[in-house]
Amino acid sequence: MRTALAPLLALALVAPYAIAQTNASPAERSLLQLANQARAAHNLPPLHWDSALAHAAHAHLQRVIDEQGEYLHQYPGEPDLMTRGANAGAHFTTIAENIGGRGENPAALQQIWMTTPTHRANLLDPNLNAVGIAVVEQNGLLYAVEDFARNVPVPQSADIEKRVAQLLLEHGIAPTASNADARATCEMPKGNAGTPKMVIQWDGPNPTLLPDVLLKQIATGNYTTAQVGACPSQQANQQFTLYHVAVLLY
Repeated sequence: MRTALAPLLALALVAPYAIAQTNASPAERSLLQLANQARAAHNLPPLHWDSALAHAAHAHLQRVIDEQGEYLHQYPGEPDLMTRGANAGAHFTTIAENIGGRGENPAALQQIWMTTPTHRANLLDPNLNAVGIAVVEQNGLLYAVEDFARNVPVPQSADIEKRVAQLLLEHGIAPTASNADARATCEMPKGNAGTPKMVIQWDGPNPTLLPDVLLKQIATGNYTTAQVGACPSQQANQQFTLYHVAVLLY
């Protein structure tokens, strides 16, 4: 059974980038301004507007309105907060959410959020740097969702390759003159290009953490050089940004 409509709900998650305040309504811009005023009063840096998070917030707010019941961070058949943010195109290490309703204006919603511990904690979290906000008016009252995140820059494939190559060099494995075979291998659904002695591939949110299987191969002393290729992961249903890395050992 659904309980009476809860006035507020807050959630913060840690998980395994998109910026510009476009098409925001006046109420949404007001809530952003109020949030940053509160942060400034506590000597915290401002939140920047993230259009991907705003897209995720709008989608969830529509569910909140449609359900006409208890406010939830995940309704039946709906992806969880991490997945909603990632599917909308946000890249983050932390994501959090405030849900509120029945406010006569943005200032009223902000006042309630700032006087309840969980919402206040999200608004004043120094680790968060981005927000997307959705507001809907019904029968003279405002309903809103704020999706906060700690954005992380998206590294380019070439940057990842350089960082992995540097780690390999620190383990005594020198880079080859070309990464062509490793890059081709990275994109292949199976098999590999060229004639390496060993191929190690992996997916992860931090592709510069060398996997144990690769470190064990390096420890054998059988290899002196390596090629590194990096590309977007093809894994389905990613809950956060993943990268695929192929290392060819020679």
